[in-house]
Amino acid sequence: MTMTALADELVDWLRTLGNDADAQANARYLQAFPGGYAEGDVFVGVHVPDVRTLARDGRSVQLDDIDALLQPEIHEARLLGAILAVDVYKSAKTPVETRDKIIALVLTRVEYLDNWDLVDTVAPYTPGPWLLDRSQGEQDAVLDDLTASPLLWRRRFAMVSTLAMVRAGEMPQAFRLAETLIDDRHDLMHTAVGWMPREAGQRDRPALDAFLERHAATMPRTALRYTLEKHDADARRDFMGRRAAAR
Repeated sequence: MTMTALADELVDWLRTLGNDADAQANARYLQAFPGGYAEGDVFVGVHVPDVRTLARDGRSVQLDDIDALLQPEIHEARLLGAILAVDVYKSAKTPVETRDKIIALVLTRVEYLDNWDLVDTVAPYTPGPWLLDRSQGEQDAVLDDLTASPLLWRRRFAMVSTLAMVRAGEMPQAFRLAETLIDDRHDLMHTAVGWMPREAGQRDRPALDAFLERHAATMPRTALRYTLEKHDADARRDFMGRRAAAR
């Protein structure tokens, strides 16, 4: 990895802003402890609002700077790179060809977005909106490549990317990927697989209930509970009861 001068400067600022107590708290919260899903990650202890403030001060960044920030061992540096990627992508001043380059960069560096906070910062706001302008075949190719990965973060990235489609009123990919990933064994996929159909159900309740009719009895408990959060108490008891009866 080659750091740019600006990336080096921003990482130095993160080190200055951090403190050991917050670094330890962040490491516990994001499971960077032995046996945790982020074991070995390094934190310097900077609060997310402070990272976002630093991002606002660094909006003259180039793609090379963002690429450099997505790769350091420091978690908050990767978060800063993720935030900057989204900010540049969403800027009205960013030309289409630069947006395409950001998508290519983000998809290349998904392995460095190695926690749920990093994935959820980027996926709904860069590849998600970008895919809305692609054909069905292009959408499927990108999402299926991510979904088929043995790497947890790529699978979650695919699932959470569909949030942008749902918010734009396009629900099929959210349900399709949820069906594909419904038997995933990781807890962080259970939450994502429940979250996206729930959001889709806010716009198309019959489609969500049809999904639940097919899967409530067998889907992971956490995924089912997430999916049912907007249902009334009777409906929650009904669908949760089907899962209990199938055990």
